Amino acid sequence: MKKILSIASGLLLLPLAASAAQSAQTFIGNFIIFINGTLIPFLFGIAFLFFIVNAFRFFILGSNNQEGQEKAKALTLYSVAAFVFIIVFWGIINLVSITFDLGGCSMPHSDYYLKSFVGPLQPNCP
Repeated sequence: MKKILSIASGLLLLPLAASAAQSAQTFIGNFIIFINGTLIPFLFGIAFLFFIVNAFRFFILGSNNQEGQEKAKALTLYSVAAFVFIIVFWGIINLVSITFDLGGCSMPHSDYYLKSFVGPLQPNCP
């Protein structure tokens, strides 16, 4: 069984070995760009939707029911905690991205710098 597992894992990693031209820095940079551009805004949207639904449950649906209000209040506080966690996570990702220059974009420079000194700017910078 271990031999079959090792062969299967080797076959699964074969395309990764074949595309070895992409460096680890490029892979990590693309992963950080995906986190900053797609994953974190998606999580913000989910947390905001969760907050709105529970605030609606607290003020409108559960206004007569004390137990429903307490449950909605607790879930609303959890969604606020999720906002704080996401902001902290986003800050850590940006700190790593800036520290190790993994963002995928170079900063724009003034026109008086020589292009050979600055290097070409990448076109897909936000």
